[in-house]
Amino acid sequence: MGLKSTSGFCWGILCSGLLLIIVFDQAKAQTDSLKRPENIPVKEAFLQKFQAYQISKNQPGLLDVADHNQYPSPQNVLNWQKQLQLNDRQKFVINQINTELKRKVIEMNNFLITNERTLDSLFRYKKINNGKLIYYTNRYGLYQGELRNALLQACVKTEAVLTSTQIKKYKVLLQN
Repeated sequence: MGLKSTSGFCWGILCSGLLLIIVFDQAKAQTDSLKRPENIPVKEAFLQKFQAYQISKNQPGLLDVADHNQYPSPQNVLNWQKQLQLNDRQKFVINQINTELKRKVIEMNNFLITNERTLDSLFRYKKINNGKLIYYTNRYGLYQGELRNALLQACVKTEAVLTSTQIKKYKVLLQN
């Protein structure tokens, strides 16, 4: 009899413990589901800034030094090709410069957006630490620097294709 009551007592404790684990696990599952991104309204308003890169709204700010010093952007030169009297070779070369620039802009913008989403995710899930923060913010600077370099290089290459007369005409067109 003593063995039965002890055995029943053990089963009671075991069942109570098991029930407690199940209840705790259920409560934890509900808490965890609140932390999952599908249950959190996604606030990506800040990403609009970075998605603006994809539609090239960022180019004027990154081209300020070229604009201020009147270096020709390939897109402006192509827009004014009749006024600048570009020959076929110039049109071809500047189109190549512009095509490569657009490719590079899209590539860098995608990197910037991915980087920003990663930062958002790290903060959202409370997985951020000093090392990760330094890494991803430095990556942001690298991508933006590479983007600016591509834009300015395109201006330098475009100027090299134009004649001095065309460059003077470009400067006049910029003033209008």
